[in-house]
Amino acid sequence: MSDRWHILGVGSIGGLFAHRLKAGGADVRLLSRDVDESHRLLTLATKPDSAIHKFDCESVDGTSAIEHLLITTKSWGAHEGIKRIQHRLTKRTVVVAMMNGMQHVEDLRSLIPETQLFLASTTAGCHRSGDTWIPAGIGRTIIGTDTERPAPPWLGCWQLGVPNLSWRVDMTERLVEKVAINCCINPLTAVHRVKNGELRSEIHRDQVVTIISEVSSVLEDLGYPALSIELGRRVHEVMNDTAENLSSMLNDVMAGRRTEADAIVGWLLRQTKRELPALTALATQLRALEPNQ
Repeated sequence: MSDRWHILGVGSIGGLFAHRLKAGGADVRLLSRDVDESHRLLTLATKPDSAIHKFDCESVDGTSAIEHLLITTKSWGAHEGIKRIQHRLTKRTVVVAMMNGMQHVEDLRSLIPETQLFLASTTAGCHRSGDTWIPAGIGRTIIGTDTERPAPPWLGCWQLGVPNLSWRVDMTERLVEKVAINCCINPLTAVHRVKNGELRSEIHRDQVVTIISEVSSVLEDLGYPALSIELGRRVHEVMNDTAENLSSMLNDVMAGRRTEADAIVGWLLRQTKRELPALTALATQLRALEPNQ
């Protein structure tokens, strides 16, 4: 019998992983606010052939218990999303949170302390056009916890359907690293409206160096000296690898959507008592770009 996975937040990453988990043999259900939506046909536009799958939908207000849950909402939407389905979660529920930033980790741990919470991150790129998902790269996906433990049996469908998957027992450190790298790239691309690789140009060089320096100091305060030392190299490595990409934060700004700036820049600013003028100014600029809430 295949594991049943419910997905909360069927956006770019949620739709991609719905296809991947289904390819791994999972029984995938999409959680919907529409009580009348019984199923959805989602297309994964891969070359040379596209895959079209029919996914059953369930209302978030349903009553049956959820065994395995993948959350791929925006980080700022995780708290409210979980509250809608909290009545369906039990001590046996496995929850995998795959979102940008770190604030959702604290929110979920306090909101659903009884569940089995696992953290995940992916570098896979994907954008959505209607009910068609267009991958922009296979990427690498990590999933795990912060305790030494073997990979659980439910990881089987992930290993079969998700390429370049790794089980980790240092997930908080890996997520902090991703937040730090994202903070040095995504907000600047959103403010200047440029592709990732354009941050390497001379016009942006000084600002990038300053942001990296301030983020590095926060990593030191958090007790990650090795990450602090390596940050500059890792940031430029990601800029090179994703030079033609538009960051998710820039995509949100261009579409007039709320960004995840508070979960990235805001979270880092809240972790230290240092004066960080460049990051503070960047946070102010990003708030000005947010739609009225």
